[in-house]
Amino acid sequence: MPGINFEQVRNEITMAQVLNLIGFELTSRCGDQLRGACPVHGSKTARSRSFSVSLTDHRYYCHKCHSKGHQIELWAAVNKLSLYNAAIDLCRCVGRDVPWVQRW
Repeated sequence: MPGINFEQVRNEITMAQVLNLIGFELTSRCGDQLRGACPVHGSKTARSRSFSVSLTDHRYYCHKCHSKGHQIELWAAVNKLSLYNAAIDLCRCVGRDVPWVQRW
């Protein structure tokens, strides 16, 4: 199985793009910090603020289900994929080529 340059995927696909793709519904914002219902465990409360995202750091954390990570990990958690498959799927969804690692 060929490798993926995960760092390049994280550098080229922003957290904002991932949030848009998963249909994240914002309930509050303070600068680059967003809060809303958690797309990982599926918060049902319309005013939920358990899910916190930093657009600058490209990191998220849910204070309820404790899911956390960067944009590929969020895509993987929401779509129940491995990180490898999530990176491939995310690149496909945003129309980018997968940055395969070239082995010598």
